[in-house]
Amino acid sequence: MDAIDTLNPIHRIGVEQFHRMIASGLFRDGDRVELIDGEMRDMSPIGPGHGDCTDKLTMLFARNLASKAIVRVQGALVLDEGTELYPDLCVIRMRDDWYCESHPTGDDTLLVVEIADSSLYMDVNLKLAKYARAGIRRYWIVDLKQGCIRDYRDPDILGRRYGKLDELTEGELALTIAGVDLRIDVGELLPSRRG
Repeated sequence: MDAIDTLNPIHRIGVEQFHRMIASGLFRDGDRVELIDGEMRDMSPIGPGHGDCTDKLTMLFARNLASKAIVRVQGALVLDEGTELYPDLCVIRMRDDWYCESHPTGDDTLLVVEIADSSLYMDVNLKLAKYARAGIRRYWIVDLKQGCIRDYRDPDILGRRYGKLDELTEGELALTIAGVDLRIDVGELLPSRRG
C-alpha cells in the first residue's frame, strides 16, 4: 500500500477537469499553462529567438505538408488522462474532422518539436519520457542556448525513452513525414549559428 504524504498533499486533476477550468474562464488571457501528470504548470515565456525558430519551422512544414498533414503551433496534445501539453509545434495526421471534436493524441502525432531556451530541463527530463510513453515517433528539441537540434527517434513506450538520438549543430536534417521527404538546414534554424 502506498504511503500518504500528509505534510505535502497534492491534489491532481485530469484532462477533463482541466478543460472545464479553461472553459469557465479561470485563466486570464495570456496565461500559458500545461497539465503534466495531473499538475498544472506554467509554461516558459517565448523570446525572440524562440519565436523566430517556431515561425521558420511552421512555414517550412506548412508549405511542404499542405493537404498531407496538419501543422499545429502551440496547440493541445493529450498524452494520457492527466497530461495535456502544448508543444511549440507538432505535425499530426490529417483527419476528416480536423480534430474539431477532440484534441490529437500520441497515436495521431508524427512529430513534436519543443524549442528550448529556458525550458530545456523540462523538455529533456520530463516531456521526453511523456512523449516516448505516448509513442510519439519523432521528437525534436531545438536547443537555442547550445546551438543544436536533438532528434529523438524510435520510442520505447515501456522504457519511456527513445532508442536513437542524433545531435546536429550544422548540416541538413533529413526526414520523411506523411510521405514527404524534407531536408532542414540546421544552421538556418539556430540563431547563434547564422551570420
